[in-house]
Amino acid sequence: MKRALALAVAAVLGLLASPAAAVTASNPYGGPPPPHTFGPDSTSTGAPYTGQGVDHAGLTCSAATAPVAMNVCTGYLASGVDATLLDTTVEVPTNPAGNHPLIAFMHGWGGDKNSDLSWDANFLADGYTVLRYSARGFGNSWGQTNLADQNVEIADMRSLIGQVVDDQQLRADGSKVAVIGASYGGGHSTQLLEQPSWTSPGGAAVHLRTAVPIVPWTSLYYSLEPNGRPDQTYAVPGSAKFSYVTALFAGGRRAPTPPRTYDPYPTFLNACFADGANEPSFSDPVYVSCFNALEGYRSLWESQQFWSGAAANRVPILDLQGWTDDLFPAPEALRLYYALKTIDATYPIALYLGNIGHPRAANNPAETAYVLDNIVRPWFAFYLNGTGSQPALDVKAATTQPDNSFSAAGVVEVPTYNDLATRLFTKHFGGNQVITFNPANTSGTGWDPVVMTGAEALQPNPPAPPPDEVPGDVASYSVKVSDLTGGGALLFAGEPALTVNVATTAYREQLNARIFDVAPDGSRKLVTRGTYTLDSGSPTTPLGEQRLTLTLYGNLWQFAATHTLLIELTNVDSPYISPSKVPSVSKLSGLQAVIPAR
Repeated sequence: MKRALALAVAAVLGLLASPAAAVTASNPYGGPPPPHTFGPDSTSTGAPYTGQGVDHAGLTCSAATAPVAMNVCTGYLASGVDATLLDTTVEVPTNPAGNHPLIAFMHGWGGDKNSDLSWDANFLADGYTVLRYSARGFGNSWGQTNLADQNVEIADMRSLIGQVVDDQQLRADGSKVAVIGASYGGGHSTQLLEQPSWTSPGGAAVHLRTAVPIVPWTSLYYSLEPNGRPDQTYAVPGSAKFSYVTALFAGGRRAPTPPRTYDPYPTFLNACFADGANEPSFSDPVYVSCFNALEGYRSLWESQQFWSGAAANRVPILDLQGWTDDLFPAPEALRLYYALKTIDATYPIALYLGNIGHPRAANNPAETAYVLDNIVRPWFAFYLNGTGSQPALDVKAATTQPDNSFSAAGVVEVPTYNDLATRLFTKHFGGNQVITFNPANTSGTGWDPVVMTGAEALQPNPPAPPPDEVPGDVASYSVKVSDLTGGGALLFAGEPALTVNVATTAYREQLNARIFDVAPDGSRKLVTRGTYTLDSGSPTTPLGEQRLTLTLYGNLWQFAATHTLLIELTNVDSPYISPSKVPSVSKLSGLQAVIPAR
């Protein structure tokens, strides 16, 4: 059965073949990517925003008894990049004696060193020193944010970890370092893997033992502007998740208050955001500059230094990703997972896929507690502290509940991601449907910035707003679940693939897909979605007719036999993703849906 499934998946994925690496069932993302020469980076460092002469470097320690007996050391540490002062707290448990393994915890976008302190009590009780600091441009730290740039924020992290290791009162063992963080912190956590060993300012050897990124990106450009080809992240410019990005942009901007009265966003970041109002195009010099910055210097996926050393370094990775996180969805974890397994079949990486992360994710406290106690703490115990049993290097996937509840009984454990689906159901839909897109007919509703920044700390999210339904621009296809399965229920498991003919005279088109679970009373729940951008490269060259395969983000979802699986194809999926500005009329035909199940 597994071999037949793999061949079927490969047949579907073959339509997305990458020029870099063969796309197969065992490597559907075609990684590692080939070397690419990017243009120059865009950063902002140094004077006048370092804080030097206003504040001063140094930590002051005091005893505390809660949540455990410890010393809490606070103050500023100066980054080795440009002496920018970063607001820092180091928590040092008094027991056991001696030096402790060190966990560096990075906050999410718009947060600071005090964001979501709830996990610290467990880490301190387990005997780890915990480093927290506000990234430049956030909290009380100085500097402007450079959006997790390898040569700025990631270098900041190495510098601060090294300084903590050098400071004997902080009792940190430089040979046992881990990094963890959600969203923006998850991006830091993956990118620290590029250079997992370094030397502290005082000459001590520092080694990253493990990384635990939580809902991170691996390709920042693709995650913010997907084109539907996760194996070819910049084959054509995609479509921006503009409402999400707008909320994050607003929520992450620190209010100017004395003594930090300057804009924490540098010129290039403001320019990239402003350029988002235009149709994405590689002929736009501002767009190209932003692309180079995001993909070339802020994405682990494109780091040839990482890929050249990954097999030798073998830093264990525990990636916690959200089925229902539409900002950094499951493919952000899967591309890294598959590529590492391609270069080393035994690479120590494990995945957890659940209802966590940014909206639509629920972040049910019961699920986040399950992840901490049953997955993260045992992982750190073994890989950081050398105690306990080795965690399984497997894939754990939580069944998403329609009411956003959580039950550990709904977590499926399989040896590899390819084992999640044990069968495929294929449905062919006949006939033609026409969708007509007018760029004026979209709502453009955005996310609340408070909601988006709260998601960075895995706080519970409110229900997602329904997607736009534009009359005349939605092609609907439905099948009763019992007819699809031959009589029974359906445990939807993984990433479905939709293959369809598209004929249009437009030169650029955004085609979005959604799958719903529809109850007999007509109520429906969004199960998964995806997007695909077609672009001829020239406004004078029509797309014509193409057959494409759109792979959706995936989920683990139980459909009742009496329910209906509904597929929608549309040019509009706002407020999730920014609609195109190019009008189009498209004929859709020959839809084939391949639904993974177990």
